[in-house]
Amino acid sequence: MDNQQTLKNLKEVDLEACDISLAIIKEYKKLRVSQYNASYVPVNEPVEIKLRRIMASHINNANTVEEYSVDCPEPEEDEVRAIPYEDTDFIKIMEKLIPLNPEEDIVTDVDELVRAKSYVIVLRQDGDIKAIGFRILPENWKMKKAKGFIPLMYKDNRFEDLDSNPVFSIANTIDFVFYGDKLFILSKKSFEAGLNFREGMINKANEFYDEANEEKIFLNIDVLKQKVGNNQRYLRKLSTIQNLGYYKNKNFLIRMKELSEEKKWDVQFDNGLIVITEENLDHILSILQNKRLHSEFTEEDFDVDSVKPL
Repeated sequence: MDNQQTLKNLKEVDLEACDISLAIIKEYKKLRVSQYNASYVPVNEPVEIKLRRIMASHINNANTVEEYSVDCPEPEEDEVRAIPYEDTDFIKIMEKLIPLNPEEDIVTDVDELVRAKSYVIVLRQDGDIKAIGFRILPENWKMKKAKGFIPLMYKDNRFEDLDSNPVFSIANTIDFVFYGDKLFILSKKSFEAGLNFREGMINKANEFYDEANEEKIFLNIDVLKQKVGNNQRYLRKLSTIQNLGYYKNKNFLIRMKELSEEKKWDVQFDNGLIVITEENLDHILSILQNKRLHSEFTEEDFDVDSVKPL
């Protein structure tokens, strides 16, 4: 099913008919790879109402959907980005959530809450998970005490010491919604942080380095590796380059050499290999992304954010 139809189906879900619950997600590393655990947190009816309202608000406001890519911009106010959930770490989170019982598999102490990385709002219908809202934990998840003050909570007509009643806060926003086999992303930045996309981009960069060596693209690929490192901006560019695969096309590289000489771009070749310098690296990456385009109106060349064809 395409993204727009899946979003349409999500908007038609009767949220009032769904049971709602809250779970925290904890992350740990195993052989440098992120793994996840989940536990439910019991909530009372007023909290359930607020959680359902948060989900309904964001689902109702989503009207258009575009495919997610590592170099796409943040979604606009009524827009979401879509990606198959199996292409992300969310598949690991789902594997942990599905067998859990919201009434039995619950947190056992406050330390579990403090160590959580994110939380999820889970909507169930007839016992099955229907949709999930994901939120990476904000900095003020655990309310901090102001220095020089004793935090108090007014409850049952009296003040109570907050040291014995820890206070947590839930945001009015979510980062993405899971439905069907899709994630509908509302915050690209938080989505990537919550599901460790930097790790995935580093792995793709390493794959690109191996392929570029095999294809004999660059004269001095070590300059590229050193400059990119774990810089997320450059990692995005390499992910796009690898996905597009223009560097595997010998005719594309020949044309790149011809145009570089003709238009005096700061790109040099040595025996057919691209010579990388710190000064021309951004030029090279833009060209390999096919983002250097020519205006028929002004006869100028531009590096552009989008290369979506007309």
